[in-house]
Amino acid sequence: MIEYSSDEQPPVTRSVAASPQRPLAELHAASNRLWYEYWMLRCAARAASDDPATAHALEESFALHLRNLHRFLYAGEARPDAIAAENFLGSRWSEIRPKLSPLLAEAVAWAEQTLARPRHAAAGTTGLPRFWTLLQASFELQKVMDPFISSLPRELLGERWKVTYEGGFSV
Repeated sequence: MIEYSSDEQPPVTRSVAASPQRPLAELHAASNRLWYEYWMLRCAARAASDDPATAHALEESFALHLRNLHRFLYAGEARPDAIAAENFLGSRWSEIRPKLSPLLAEAVAWAEQTLARPRHAAAGTTGLPRFWTLLQASFELQKVMDPFISSLPRELLGERWKVTYEGGFSV
C-alpha cells in the first residue's frame, strides 16, 4: 500500500479484495506514485557514500521506499483510502505474486526497524544487523515488481510509466 504520511495510530483497515474498482484517474495517480517509490528505491540502492551522514540518509530513504512498496505489493489489509496492487489486478495479484524471499523479508524487517529507530532511540534499541546490500534487496524487490508491471493493462498506468521500465521492457 502506498502511504503519503506516517502516523503513530494503527490504521482502520478493510480487506483489499473487497475494495471497489477505482476510477482510472486515481489508478493513474497511484501508478505514478508507485513509479516514484520504485525509482527512488533504486536510486538510493545504487548510490554510495563514504560520508556517514550521507550513507545514513541513503539507508533511511531506501527503508522508507521499501516499506511503502512492500505495503503496496503485499497489502493484505489496507487503509480505506489506500491503493494497493489488488486495486489494479484484483484477486489475480494474490495468485501470481511471488512469495516474499527470505532476503526481502529480512530487508522489510530491517526497514521497519530503521524507520522506528528515531522514535525508540531513547529506549536504547539498536538496528538489525544487515548482511545484504541495498542493491541486493532492490534486485529481490524487482522480482516482485516485474510480474506486477508485466500483468497490468497499460491503460492503467500513468504518464511516468511511458519510459523504459528498469525490468527491461517498455510500457
